[in-house]
Amino acid sequence: MGVVDFESGFTDGQLVNSVTANNGNVLTFWTGNQTPTSNPEIAQIGDPITAFSSSDGATLQSQIGNFFLTDGLSGPGASNYFIEFSQAVSEVSIDLLDLDALSVNGGPGVATVTVFSDSFSTVINSQDFLGSTGPVSLETLDTFSISGNLNAIKSLSIVYSVNGAGDIGTGIDNITFTQFEPSQGETQSTPEPASILGLLAFGAAGAGSKLKRK
Repeated sequence: MGVVDFESGFTDGQLVNSVTANNGNVLTFWTGNQTPTSNPEIAQIGDPITAFSSSDGATLQSQIGNFFLTDGLSGPGASNYFIEFSQAVSEVSIDLLDLDALSVNGGPGVATVTVFSDSFSTVINSQDFLGSTGPVSLETLDTFSISGNLNAIKSLSIVYSVNGAGDIGTGIDNITFTQFEPSQGETQSTPEPASILGLLAFGAAGAGSKLKRK
């Protein structure tokens, strides 16, 4: 199981491009509107504001720790997430943090998560995940999981919107994933050397029988 939780080696406001998970898989992060265009940044919980709220996830510290990844300060510049894996994975789970979905655009928000077999081109699975409901003053944290339906996942996108109006600031954290391992049905078995010798011997014996009948 691979894990990226942004808790070690990061500072508040740091731009993030690539992060190496505990199992050696390298995850590359982008944000953008429809395509990857820029890098997300690290936000530390609490003041000063570097993400999208006055508390920056402080009410959720027990679940998200001290740092998380964000698409930036609240406002029209907030965008979608794009993640690419150096080694293929079969399933991914991610925490999505939001504050403004209910109060600003009359949420809850919907996260459309799409996984690809290559670099954001060939779709192998896509699901919509409905965000939490509750008091508008509370930060929300939702966890979603998606698989490649037995196919290898090389990249994924997270497109978040609230009543079709987009988001005005989100965070992601606690990314866990399972490395992809081809099933036995996808690998062609190779005969053992002893079996090959047996087949050769059988063929030679058959040829000898035909010669004797001439």
